[in-house]
Amino acid sequence: MSWIDYSQNARIRELQEDLSDTHSQMARERRRMRSELGRIRGTLEQRLDRVSATLDAFIELSDVRATLAMFDDAAIARHRTLQMLTGTAPADPGLEDVPGYWLVPAARGLHALLDDDLARARPCFDEAAAIDPERARCFAALASALTRAEHARTLGEDVSADLLPHLPGPRVQLTRGRRALWLLTADGSFGDDAREHLLLSTLRRWTAEGVRLSPAHDWVAVPAVSGRGRGAAASAASQRQAAQALARLRERVAEVTALGTEDTSSEAMAPDEASSDFLRETLRLLVEEGSPEEAPLLAESNRLRAVVENGGRESALPAWGDTVDSVEALLRQDLTREDVPPHRRTFALVLQRAAVMDTAEDLAARATTLVPETSSTTFQGLSITVTESGADQRQVERARRRLRERHGADRGHHGLLWASLATAVVLLVLSLLTANAFLWILTLGAAVATGIAYTSSERARKDGDAVLSSQTRGLDQQVARAVEKLRRARTESEELASAAGSDLERLRSLLAP
Repeated sequence: MSWIDYSQNARIRELQEDLSDTHSQMARERRRMRSELGRIRGTLEQRLDRVSATLDAFIELSDVRATLAMFDDAAIARHRTLQMLTGTAPADPGLEDVPGYWLVPAARGLHALLDDDLARARPCFDEAAAIDPERARCFAALASALTRAEHARTLGEDVSADLLPHLPGPRVQLTRGRRALWLLTADGSFGDDAREHLLLSTLRRWTAEGVRLSPAHDWVAVPAVSGRGRGAAASAASQRQAAQALARLRERVAEVTALGTEDTSSEAMAPDEASSDFLRETLRLLVEEGSPEEAPLLAESNRLRAVVENGGRESALPAWGDTVDSVEALLRQDLTREDVPPHRRTFALVLQRAAVMDTAEDLAARATTLVPETSSTTFQGLSITVTESGADQRQVERARRRLRERHGADRGHHGLLWASLATAVVLLVLSLLTANAFLWILTLGAAVATGIAYTSSERARKDGDAVLSSQTRGLDQQVARAVEKLRRARTESEELASAAGSDLERLRSLLAP
């Protein structure tokens, strides 16, 4: 019966353990399912929110479009203008007048411009400028630059002087329109007079306001001043880096200034591909802005359409009045990028002349700082000062004396030899006096011990002399190497200083007003 009870109890315990494991597994599954349900619920809520936002935006967009339907003539004017800009417009755009909308007469001027009829284009652009001077004149300038370079020179010079009389301060964020006018003026698309006017007026204003641009360190990868390292080697390395950076700066400035001698024909003044893309985008945004009355509705329509297309998500849309970057960042970009047109690079260099010279003078100051006239070398814990003419002889002699003391101590102890010799003499005297055979044996042993001690002493003396000679020779060689290294460093330092001075003078000549 006890065996049956034991078996039943064991079975009951196994069942209890299985039941406990099952409960634990079920608890883990419940936690996992709750986590999954929470995630699904969150995802579903987000999706529902986006669907709801999309439906709301779609409904609002329908209302806005119904309101915009009242501006059919303005919408047709925009559509025809964009067709003309892409080369797909009909022969007769058939534009109807829209009261207070500058784009209609400007579009007629563009149509005349595409027919190379400047006489008919001018009055149309003037009519548009009477309604909205900034937008109409900027449209005329950009459109003329994108059609023919001769048109830009004819129509754009006055626009540049009026709409962009000078560049604002370096920290000011520039709008798309003003950046577009800057590009065309700096590239020479509006003519040399417009380019020179913008350049000189900006320099005069910045000089009067005491504007200073940041140094052009990033253009030449100016090495940072490091506090690590001492002595001639560290000083020479720092000077060499500064001299190399100054030489790179001189080469790059010479490269940019040489660009100004390239072809200045009308074809060369036309916008490059990257600029044309930016100008076309800017002109498109200007056209799509709409008339004053419908502009807020168009902006809202574009926002709602983006929400619908992005599945309920808001997104920032480009606009005519957006800013692109600060004046200083755009100037640095125009100067440092290799694909920027030549005239824009020289334009940027002239405006950053002071910043470039600050960098050059900082580098020249570091590159003309000669290596110290003295250096030092350490030999077995002793510091020895060296110059171009040699080492400090007192310190060298002190090092030699320390070597002699160190190795002289090893060969100065001949106690064992003298003790053996004295013992041998005493035993010899006793042996002679007593004629004892045992004493004669001891005397012979003492004599052998004396011979061995003498041999060991001589060997130790020779080894000590060899070590002393070797270390003395090593001391002299190390001192000679330190002197020669200092001489080479000083020679190189003087050459680098001379080259840096020449580079600085060349930079001053290249950047002279």
